Amino acid sequence: MEAQFAIGPVFARHIGHRLYRGEYFAMQLDAHVDFVNDWDVDIVSQWHSANNEMAVLTAYLSDIEGSIHPNGDRKRMSRPIMCESDFEGQGRGTYIRHGQQPEGVPGIHGTPTLEPYWAAGFSFARGHFVVNVPYDQHLPMIFQGEEISIGMRGFTYGYDYYTPEKAICFHWYAHGNHIEKRKKVRLFWEHSDLYRGTGRRSMFRSNGIIKMNPPSVKPDEWDHTEEHKYGLGTVRSVEKFFKIYGIHMDTRKVEHHLCRFVGRRMQQLFTPHLRPDGMGINYDEIEYEWKDPDPKTKGRD
Repeated sequence: MEAQFAIGPVFARHIGHRLYRGEYFAMQLDAHVDFVNDWDVDIVSQWHSANNEMAVLTAYLSDIEGSIHPNGDRKRMSRPIMCESDFEGQGRGTYIRHGQQPEGVPGIHGTPTLEPYWAAGFSFARGHFVVNVPYDQHLPMIFQGEEISIGMRGFTYGYDYYTPEKAICFHWYAHGNHIEKRKKVRLFWEHSDLYRGTGRRSMFRSNGIIKMNPPSVKPDEWDHTEEHKYGLGTVRSVEKFFKIYGIHMDTRKVEHHLCRFVGRRMQQLFTPHLRPDGMGINYDEIEYEWKDPDPKTKGRD
C-alpha cells in the first residue's frame, strides 16, 4: 500500500478482521511485542478459567524492560487492569479515552479479573467476538476513540472484559534505548492534510453509533452506512453501562476512582450473576451504580 492511502488503525484492523476464517480463538495485539515461552497454552488456559463463553481477555501491555528472562520465561508478575477513563477533546468532538492504567500483582488468583473496558493493544476471545463486533470500515483517520467504540459494542452483545492474571507478551515502548528505533516508524497522520475534516466526521459516526454524541451533533452530520452491521447488540444497553460505571452523558463527566471498585469488589458482586449456561454475566440482575467516594481528590486509584 502507498503510504498516502493509509487512513489509520481502525481501517487497518478492519482489513485484519476480514482474514478471519472461523478459527476457535481470535487474538489482536499491538506491533513491537515479544512473547513468553508457551504463551499460547497459557492464554487459552486463562480464558477457560473464567468459565465464561463471552470472556474477552484484554489489557494494555506492560513494557518489555525487565519482563522476560533471557531464556524466554516470564519475569514480570504484575499486569495492568482497565479501569481509568475520561472524556477528552473539545466541543462537539469529545470522546471517551482510556488513560494510563494502574498495574499491580493480581489480588485474584486462578481466574482472570473482571474490568469494564476493552483495550486494543491486547484482546483474546472466542472467534465469534470478531464476527459480532467487527471493526467499522467507515471510520477513516480515527486513532483515539477506537477502544470505547469496540468496547461498548461488545458490551451490548453480551461480552465481558477481563484482565489476564498473567501477561503473555510485552511491548517495546518508545522510551529509553528504544526511542531512536521507534522514531523511524512512519505514522498514518503524516498525510492527514489529504483527509482534512475526515477524522472529525468519523468521530461523529463512532460516537453516534454508541450513543455518545452530544445533542448538538445531529444525525444527518454523520455517515450511517452499514450502521446495523457495525452497530449495537441487543443483550445489554449502553445506558446500563453508563449508569453502572459512572459515565454522565449530559455533563460529559465521569465518576473518578473507579479503580477502587474494579478488582475484588467487582469480581465478588458481578461473578455470581454469570448465566448458568456460561453465556456472559446477566446485567439485568445488577443494579450497581458507581459514585466517586472522593470527588475532591484527583487520581485514578
